[in-house]
Amino acid sequence: MLLDLKYKKFLIVDDFVEFRKLMMRMLESLGLKNMDEAGSGEAAIAKMEKKTYDIVLCDYNLGHGKKDGQQILEEAKHRGLIGYSCIFIMLTAENTMPMVMGAVEYQPDDYMIKPITKDALTRRLDRCMKRKADFETVENAIRNNEYARAIALCGELAKNNPKNILEYLRLKSELCITIGRYDDATAVFEEVLAMREIAWAKMGLGKVHFLKADYPKAKEFFQAVIEENKTYMEAYDWLARTLEELGSPADAQQVLVAATEISPKAILRHQAIGRISYKMSDFDTAEEAYKSAVTIGKNSCFKSPTDYTGLAKTLVKKDASEEALSVLGEARNEFKGNNDAMLQTAVTEGIVFKKLNRPEEAKKALQEAAGLFDGHPGHIPMEESMDLAKVCFELGEKETGLKFMRDIMKNNHDNDKVIKMVRDVFKNAKLESEGEEIIISTRSQILKLNNDGVALAEAGKLEEAIEYFEKAVSGCPENKIVNANAAHVLMLHMKKNGRKDKFLQKVSQYLDRVKKIDPTFDRYQQLLDMYEKIRTPEVAVKK
Repeated sequence: MLLDLKYKKFLIVDDFVEFRKLMMRMLESLGLKNMDEAGSGEAAIAKMEKKTYDIVLCDYNLGHGKKDGQQILEEAKHRGLIGYSCIFIMLTAENTMPMVMGAVEYQPDDYMIKPITKDALTRRLDRCMKRKADFETVENAIRNNEYARAIALCGELAKNNPKNILEYLRLKSELCITIGRYDDATAVFEEVLAMREIAWAKMGLGKVHFLKADYPKAKEFFQAVIEENKTYMEAYDWLARTLEELGSPADAQQVLVAATEISPKAILRHQAIGRISYKMSDFDTAEEAYKSAVTIGKNSCFKSPTDYTGLAKTLVKKDASEEALSVLGEARNEFKGNNDAMLQTAVTEGIVFKKLNRPEEAKKALQEAAGLFDGHPGHIPMEESMDLAKVCFELGEKETGLKFMRDIMKNNHDNDKVIKMVRDVFKNAKLESEGEEIIISTRSQILKLNNDGVALAEAGKLEEAIEYFEKAVSGCPENKIVNANAAHVLMLHMKKNGRKDKFLQKVSQYLDRVKKIDPTFDRYQQLLDMYEKIRTPEVAVKK
């Protein structure tokens, strides 16, 4: 068996230098020239930030209390440090259930039990490389935000290479879902299921039903996947989301708790249990879940200030306010320099001080929060902003609460579901009349903003329109229509005057935001098509 490894870029991650040297000698004997090594998770991430690797061999256990192989894989995937063509093989000296489930959840391409022999490594690399060989072209298209092209390439590869047809169809379906082409994704899943019963295809159909808000049907698919395969962990998370949408938070909580008993290291699942349990006033379960999230999150890219503030609010409910202050002190150390985290921490400190009957300190905490918010509006998640507003109203800091609510409206002026939630918050705060005025005036303000910018573009004043929408985006960065219009005017300018790299980068950023906010937005597909055409050579490059 001859592996062509000469031009492959390898990263070997293990905390034992002797093992790294052993692996490097083994790989050298296979013809490999381009190798790097890392002795810790932080060093591995730093290497991946600077270089794109073809193959990563990563030990799972990198030392007690340190970032492990699972956390490296989840961060590398989450931050886009590795792509579809990269081969990530997890190495381990143990095969305990938590380790195996933790590693499998984030889907490495393979995992191997130590000791590793040359023959075993060669076989695994050969198998993975054959499977991944054609993904590079698709990956380049994805990297350039050319999703339609990437989907077409997957279709061609599936047609021309029937041996790996399921790999290509799976990626094609994922891409279709990513950009909201749900009918196309459904066609792929049904094509696969016509060939054989495959769990990911059933999962995919469940996801499509969920994303189309057909929750009863989605529930059927996710339950069927779990019944057939108890360790298909993703199905538990989607089933829980579905049950929440169906108004059954207790059932959602049970599903997630059952999943953590099988796979205890998934931080996002613990965060979800904490959030749901708190809403259900099940504070014992919420405390346990948030504490697990804090512990697991120490070395995870999914570490969140909400883990700390959620735990603190839970402790307040359990009459443990002094302990809550201690948790918030930890948050201030853990997220030093992070304004959003400081904002959330300051507001939660306001709650705790109020509970402790320390009104001056509560007021001071909320003043700090208001100052931080003025500097960075629109950068914290909507639900968290809404929670912060509720707290401000409870503490009598009406103006600070209204700032949060106006910001939510600016970023969601066309979202009926969010507007209903906004109305509920105003109702509970006994601010219905004032709240309704804010809803109406903010919607009018954003509509006028969009209309004025579009009018500039229609009058041929494209440079003014670009400047106008760039300012608008900075004021409401999570508003999909403003982002879409900002991308559109940049592309109109390039159609008329030629491509510019800096404009293409900005368009890509705006479209990414639209995709993240609402991949089903009808204009998103049109703008994506326009973007892909502008990237083609027919549009001249502006010198």
